[in-house]
Amino acid sequence: MGKGANQQLLSNSGTAQDNSKQLSSQAQGVNNYLTPTLEAEANNPQGYSPSQMAYMNTASQQSLGGGAAASTGEANLAAARTRNAGGFAGAVGTADRGAQKQMSQNAVGIQAQQAQLQQQQRQQALQSLQSLYGIDENTALGYLNNSNTALNDENAASGAASALKVSQIAGGMWSSGASSGGGSAS
Repeated sequence: MGKGANQQLLSNSGTAQDNSKQLSSQAQGVNNYLTPTLEAEANNPQGYSPSQMAYMNTASQQSLGGGAAASTGEANLAAARTRNAGGFAGAVGTADRGAQKQMSQNAVGIQAQQAQLQQQQRQQALQSLQSLYGIDENTALGYLNNSNTALNDENAASGAASALKVSQIAGGMWSSGASSGGGSAS
């Protein structure tokens, strides 16, 4: 391989090493911002904000409160129509207890949704950290592998050139020894 090709291989190696250094520097800058943010998310996921939780609980309570009020209003109207005020008290009590039970179940459900969202956020943060590390390392290693390949090619070319010189020298010795008549064994 000619000197120009060897020079190009060495240049390729230097370029790959420079790219690796540049990528590492850029990755460090990005990681200085992303890593603490993702670690904080993994360690303390926020889930729904307090105001979102309040809105969900309020909506549930208003809905159930409206239903309980409607059943109480209907019972009072039926009691007035039939002139049997005591006959509907049990139905109103049952409706109120059912609404309270449902309100409790909804509140527990909202808390469960909060916990699930926090777990999802934790998992996403951990996956992002893992992929961020993998991308940086794999790309940097790829550039270094390019550098190694260029250096190996240059070494192989230098080795082949050296082997060729040795064979030329050895060939010259054989030919010069054979023509002088001395040094060749029969």
